[in-house]
Amino acid sequence: MIKLVATDLDDTLLSKDLTVTKKNLKAIEFLRQNGIILILASGRPYPSVKKVAFKLQNFYPMITYQGALVYDPKNDQKLYGCEIQPEDAKQLVMLAKDEGIHVHIYIDNIWYVEVMNEKTEYYKNLTKLEPHKVENFLEFIDKPVTKVLFFDDHERLKVLKERLPKEFSEKFNIMFSKPFFLEFTNINVSKGNALKFLAEYYGLKREEVMAIGDGDNDISMIEYAGVGVAVENATESLKNAADFEVASCDESGFAEAVEKVFNVQF
Repeated sequence: MIKLVATDLDDTLLSKDLTVTKKNLKAIEFLRQNGIILILASGRPYPSVKKVAFKLQNFYPMITYQGALVYDPKNDQKLYGCEIQPEDAKQLVMLAKDEGIHVHIYIDNIWYVEVMNEKTEYYKNLTKLEPHKVENFLEFIDKPVTKVLFFDDHERLKVLKERLPKEFSEKFNIMFSKPFFLEFTNINVSKGNALKFLAEYYGLKREEVMAIGDGDNDISMIEYAGVGVAVENATESLKNAADFEVASCDESGFAEAVEKVFNVQF
C-alpha cells in the first residue's frame, strides 16, 4: 500500500499557468484525510516551494533544488544537504561568462544574480522570489553553493551540455529542469536520493512510495519509487521510466494518478 506520494511541482502538480486544478486540490485533500504523506519535490529553491506548500496547507518535509536540500517547513530545519564547493561553483560561473550565458546561483536559500534583465524578471515571476544583485560572482562566492543555473535558449544549452569537459560530469549533476534551464548541483544530488532519504526518515519501503513527474530531473525519483507515474506532457525519457502515464498537468494528471493507485474518484 502506498503511504507516501512525491510529486514534482511545475508542469506536474501545477498547471502551465502555475495554478492547482480543483480536481488536484480534491486529490490533495484525500491524501490529507487518509494520512498519506505528500512530498513536494522541485528544482525550485526552498523559499519558493515553501510558499506553494503553505498555500496547499501541506507541512511535510520538501525536496528542493533538485534534491540538494530537504527542509522541514514547520521549523525551517535542514534535514539533508549536498552542495557544490566554492571553487567548483566558480568554475561554472567562468564557463557561463565565457559563453555569454545568463547565470543564477543559490547560497543559503538566497538567489543571487549579477545582471537584472528580462530573464531575471521571468524567474522572479516563476518563483515569487526577489533576486539579490552582486557585482562579481567570482569575488563573491566564498561558501558552498546549493545550485548554479544557466538560463538560455534550449538548443544553445543542449550543445553546451554535450561538449562539457568530462570532469564536469564527474563533479556535477547536470540536467534540464525546463528546456531553457540547465542546472548544476553536486554530483550526488538527485530527487531520487532525496526521496530515498525521506522514505527512510519515515521508515517506509520503496514499495510504499509513489512518485509523479514530467521532466528528466524527475527520472531518479520515478525509478526509486515503487510506483512511478508520468504526466502526459512529460519527456519521452521519463515516460519510458514510468510504470504508467496519466493526463497532462493541465488536465489534472496528478489527481488521475491518485485515483488509479487508491481506487477512488474525484
